[in-house]
Amino acid sequence: YVSPDTWDKQPAIDRIKSKFGVSGKLIEGYDHPYIYLSNEVISNSEVDLLALEAAIVDELVRFPGVSTAVSSTALARGVVADNYLARAMTNNFHPKRSGNVYVVFEPGWFINNIDGLSVAVVHGSPWPYDTFVPIIFAGYKLKPQTVSRRVHTVDVAPTLANIVGAKPPSGASGEVLLEVLGQKP
Repeated sequence: YVSPDTWDKQPAIDRIKSKFGVSGKLIEGYDHPYIYLSNEVISNSEVDLLALEAAIVDELVRFPGVSTAVSSTALARGVVADNYLARAMTNNFHPKRSGNVYVVFEPGWFINNIDGLSVAVVHGSPWPYDTFVPIIFAGYKLKPQTVSRRVHTVDVAPTLANIVGAKPPSGASGEVLLEVLGQKP
């Protein structure tokens, strides 16, 4: 387990506050996987929010258990690497609800000890073991089978639309799961 409460965060906070001239509270809180900056900092027109978030990212990746961190400004602008991890973080991001910095822990590291329970997955983690969701189709003329290739939850809506002969929803971004239709992908 990684417990940010045990980290000596104050030196990093002091460096950032000094660099950006922040005198009040810097961080409002942490709600996995996001760090939320204080409203005072966000509303301060003299603070370059993108640079501040980048400085926080630079400090965060020095802590044990942190794999990477990405600023929400970078996620919103699409200024992230083109890889599985960045796409997973971007898919988790919502401009009105997400915090200012997305923190990704190393694979197998979990935030805090959750009431002494053995934890195998954590919501918000972009690692493949944390994103497995069983998809089950059952119904008339559907044959039992197991699909071993990687599929996505966004594939459900277009597949159901195809089964009933309707157009997929306008916001659907997945692909029809041909196996469900008895076809080969």
